Amino acid sequence: MAELKKRDTDNTTKRTPKAASTGAKADSKPKTKVDEDGRKVKEPKPSGNATGLRVGAVILWLLAIGFEVLCALILFGKINVTKDGAAWPGYIALGLDLVCVIIGSQLWKKANRIDPASSKNKVKFWLWNNMGLIVSIFAFVPLIVLLLAQKDKLDAKTRVIAIVAAVIALLIGGLASYDFNPVSQEGKTEAEAVIGDTVYWTQFGKVYHLDSDCQHIAKSDYYEGTVKEAIESNRERLCKTCAAKHPDITFTQDDVVEK
Repeated sequence: MAELKKRDTDNTTKRTPKAASTGAKADSKPKTKVDEDGRKVKEPKPSGNATGLRVGAVILWLLAIGFEVLCALILFGKINVTKDGAAWPGYIALGLDLVCVIIGSQLWKKANRIDPASSKNKVKFWLWNNMGLIVSIFAFVPLIVLLLAQKDKLDAKTRVIAIVAAVIALLIGGLASYDFNPVSQEGKTEAEAVIGDTVYWTQFGKVYHLDSDCQHIAKSDYYEGTVKEAIESNRERLCKTCAAKHPDITFTQDDVVEK
């Protein structure tokens, strides 16, 4: 493993933030400042508790499976929500199934930014980071298989609509749940050790920056915090432009930082 090189803060260009005139007391730390260019400098939001987020994700995923079962019972007439046994309540249950899958997966991914898994075991690492995708399969595929197998239990129109809706929900839920850029325990630890100083990121950006006047955020309001806070705010890697300007920074992990 290559020797880590810590960031040389003397070569880092920063804007000096100043307190915004928000009427706050002089001895209280404002949550929003402005730098010398007039851009707002925001404090990172609290990241939350990984265990609590994971518990919330599991509860939502269990509800998703429950809504899948409810959808099947309604569509096959085992439960009549309306007097005429209409199928539309089943579609609503399917929609709620999708909502629970997606929200649960976002909570799970957020927890994995706060408390990432080790990447030493690649299979375990992938499975842990993509539990949402696995749940998506269980939340929709059994219903699709049941609808395909039970041809004589539903009228053709209801069956086709239900199958198409379930397949679309599976695709949406799977894509929303898949973690395309998982963070490893090793990568996060190394990023904190190598950079170890203030970084910057914008509200909708996916990377963090070493310089507040980086060309990609030079005209934007931005957050100012540690690498740990940036990663926990879902910023996936170091800005490539910033990395090129600071060749003294080297990494052996590519889970968090991509050159």
